[in-house]
Amino acid sequence: MERDIPLNLFALSWLENHGISATRPGVFHFRGIFDDRGELEAMALVITNRLLLIDARRPELARYIGTWYCEAAFHFQHIVSSASNVHPFWESYVQASYHTGGEPIRARLISPQEMYVIHRQRWMQRLQNAHRHVPSTNLREARLSDLDAVFLASARMHMEETLEDPLETNASVFRNHVSNRIQTGRTFVWFDDHRRLLFKADISAQSRYGVQISGVYTAPQFRGQGIATRAMIDLCRALFARGWPRMTLYVNQQNAAALRVYERVGFTFYDDYETIFVAP
Repeated sequence: MERDIPLNLFALSWLENHGISATRPGVFHFRGIFDDRGELEAMALVITNRLLLIDARRPELARYIGTWYCEAAFHFQHIVSSASNVHPFWESYVQASYHTGGEPIRARLISPQEMYVIHRQRWMQRLQNAHRHVPSTNLREARLSDLDAVFLASARMHMEETLEDPLETNASVFRNHVSNRIQTGRTFVWFDDHRRLLFKADISAQSRYGVQISGVYTAPQFRGQGIATRAMIDLCRALFARGWPRMTLYVNQQNAAALRVYERVGFTFYDDYETIFVAP
């Protein structure tokens, strides 16, 4: 996976933080395809049998993994990786479902995305130049006393991004997930003087390879005012001060406003990404 760290940062971080094998069945697993010399050519990471990430050197390997998981009766909820891997995987995963005797697998939503990356050295140079006069914010790590506000903002962001309301599907599980991120120091927030939440962002992965940012959200009534740009600059400042070598994030291609924010902050396009939300 180290041959392409930005695209594999989440899986690399998972491996570093959790190891190669789960202590309990069903928590996660890695599977791979090896060549005749024993070299790993393709890898799949499956978390709680619901989320799949894939890294394959050739499309036919991704297709093979798609067929294998379908025949092994894995029904994922989310498939997230580079578009060059997701496309062949999904094609064979769906095609194989027509031969299993059950209901064919279909997508609830396919989100074409773009992966962006910024490196610490480049950021430090930009901080001394382009961002030198940008006013700082009150961005900080979230506290449990912020849970209600962060929970509602996270639910709204989830609805905008996935067209699925977590308050209707499983609100208690979603709230526990938000609470866990706060308790582990992986959520950052900016409140104004009236205790209104202006901005939030989460850390979905962190390791010696860097940090992956997710859950970036600005309340609708505060959009278009430069809040997200200022908050992202302070987030980069805070995280790079901790020594992380790079930061990555991915964003929906149609979200032009978010793309402009990340480019102003200093992120650069890295590769096409894709998330598929699988229908129940």
